[in-house]
Amino acid sequence: MRFQNLSIKYKLIAISMLTSAVALLFALAIYVSGAFFATRNGTMERISSLARVVGTNCVAALTFDDAEAARETLKALSAEPQIVFARIYDDKGAPFAEYRRGDRVANSGSDALSAAAILPVLQSAEPVYNLSYHYRDGQLQVIAPILLDRRPIGAVEVTSDLSDLVRNMKRVAALSLIVLFISFGVAYAVSTLTQRTISGPIINLTGVMNKVSQDKDYSVRVTSDSRDELGTLFRGFNQMLSEIQARDAKLYFTQFSVDHMGDAALWMDASGHIVNVNHAAGEALGVSPEILLAMTIEDIDPSLNPERWATLWAKVQQRTAFTFESAHLRKDGKFFPVEVFANFLSFQGQEFMCVFARNISERKTLQLQLEQAQKMEAIGTLAGGVAHDLNNILGGLVGYPDVLLMGLPPDSTLRKPLLAVKASGEKAAAIVQDMLTLARRGVDLRTAVNLNEIVDEYVKSAEHARIQQFHSSVRFEIRLDPELPNILGSEIHLSKTLMNLVSNAAEAIGYKGQVTISTFRRLLDAPLVGFQTIAEGEYAVLRVEDDGSGMCVEDMTKIFEPFYTKKKMGRSGTGLGMSVVSGTVKDHKGFIDLRSVEDNGTRFDLYFPITRTAVQEKSNNFVIEKHMGTEKILVVDDVREQREIATVLLSKLGYRVEAVNSGEAAILYMRDNAADLIVLDMIMDPGLDGLDTYRQIVQQHPKQKAVVASGFSETSRVRQILALGAGAYVRKPYSLERLGVAVRKVLDGKA
Repeated sequence: MRFQNLSIKYKLIAISMLTSAVALLFALAIYVSGAFFATRNGTMERISSLARVVGTNCVAALTFDDAEAARETLKALSAEPQIVFARIYDDKGAPFAEYRRGDRVANSGSDALSAAAILPVLQSAEPVYNLSYHYRDGQLQVIAPILLDRRPIGAVEVTSDLSDLVRNMKRVAALSLIVLFISFGVAYAVSTLTQRTISGPIINLTGVMNKVSQDKDYSVRVTSDSRDELGTLFRGFNQMLSEIQARDAKLYFTQFSVDHMGDAALWMDASGHIVNVNHAAGEALGVSPEILLAMTIEDIDPSLNPERWATLWAKVQQRTAFTFESAHLRKDGKFFPVEVFANFLSFQGQEFMCVFARNISERKTLQLQLEQAQKMEAIGTLAGGVAHDLNNILGGLVGYPDVLLMGLPPDSTLRKPLLAVKASGEKAAAIVQDMLTLARRGVDLRTAVNLNEIVDEYVKSAEHARIQQFHSSVRFEIRLDPELPNILGSEIHLSKTLMNLVSNAAEAIGYKGQVTISTFRRLLDAPLVGFQTIAEGEYAVLRVEDDGSGMCVEDMTKIFEPFYTKKKMGRSGTGLGMSVVSGTVKDHKGFIDLRSVEDNGTRFDLYFPITRTAVQEKSNNFVIEKHMGTEKILVVDDVREQREIATVLLSKLGYRVEAVNSGEAAILYMRDNAADLIVLDMIMDPGLDGLDTYRQIVQQHPKQKAVVASGFSETSRVRQILALGAGAYVRKPYSLERLGVAVRKVLDGKA
């Protein structure tokens, strides 16, 4: 492994070891060299001294040419075991006497030196200082002059064996190597221990950096109490982490806020390519943010082709900010409306358009509902006023036939025309009831009813028979839940609602088909999102389903608008049928779930909150003799025809009747007179209405009995009259039965 790839720990150890090795090797080299040269010089000095001594001792032998004496002198060298050879030369350089140690080393000594090696010593100008040294085959040869009166008379050669010197030097070298290796070990141990003071903090720093790099966790810190350069480095690194952490926290919060905001955020360049998005954009469009980054603005808003995008870019660039509405395309191919807030941005020399797109589907729905409610309110106000006047007009058509029929014999030819007149009046009154329902003024919700009974009675009614006759190829199937709970409502309006739904279902079937009427109970633990969002709760559900032509989305959005119909001319009623259905369900605090597919049928589910109140038993037998009387009754109504009808009907029942045309007239009448009962109209323009009139009357007659009459159903003011003491409420137009029953109950104290 290359040195630069090593960790800081091993680099420090390697550097320490290399430094120690170089120092130790240098010291060892100096030591060994010094020891070698010191030993060699000592040996040379000692051999040189021996050579001089031998030379001095051989002066006489050379002077008298006594070779034997010279040899005897040389034999003294046997006491020096390292001396292996010695020779005396005369002044001509010729061998004179010699000594050779008797072993293999001595026998391998040198032969006589040539005169060329001896003469320089004999001929030296300073022979006293002139010595010659030669190293041959591990031996040291020293040649020294033999002087007499400072004049050379010969020379002596002494050869010493250097094997002891070599052995000593080898021992020194071996010992030095041992010391070197021991020193290496000590140096390694010391460097391993001491490097931690540097490598430990650096390794800690590296670990922290890796954690920051991998986990993006800027909360970690490097711990160090050092005051040196590393401590300064670590403190600077920690400060940098703190600043990055603070900045990262701000950036993360900003990114988190952008990613989790409710609006979709997109950034585009000048060419319309999407360069950045938030999570909401992917969720709104049904694709992942990664896929969005490969798209252009035209892919999600087809209206923004390159030409229109260039125009929008220029407009936003000029204004800096711009707001408009558009439609975005989801992955499933469906469009949804958006409100777009476009901003022009310049970042690091590049230009972008930042767009925040808000889904306004709910707003559009609420806007349509508001417009629909305003339209319904306007139509309702008109319908309510017209219905009130029509009810007053219809009073004669509904009331007078009863009076006339009472005076005719059973076989009279006039009975049939009178019954036809009454039936026409009742049909007209039913239309008026539709208008009152549209005006949200015709539903009485005090009575407990059961949808099963309403379905049973409707199926047996003449209205349903006419629908069956008109659509003879359509089968009608009834599926009722026998355990269906009751609801609070109006039988008349619920029956009318059912008739409208069945009529529409039969009309939607071209030739052969089936209409299914069913009821069931449903418990919602959570809101049900359908055509309407149905709140959680327990409901009784009325379902009308057909397998006819179905409806398109546009028809479904408009079906409950007044006068909107796609029926054939001549088969429709007032054009208010589905508006009446919607109004009735709302008055009953219910919900509608509509499911329809073109060419695959339609299903209406009407959800009504249940009640634990029991249904009261009905009595359909009206016996006129049981509802007659002789009491005095005051009729108060601002419409002359209504006063006359009420007077005639009550007179036929035997009552004594007085009539006045306003609330003020009734108050004046009651100051000086008394009445057993007052039949009091609710709405009397422009004077006092029924509530204000009754309030002043009960101040004079605290227990005054009264029956409230109105072309509308119960309102808050009607309920206030009933709370003051009025005993009953009768809806116009009058019929002999309804008026007679209400009057008799109040007079008898049964109301």
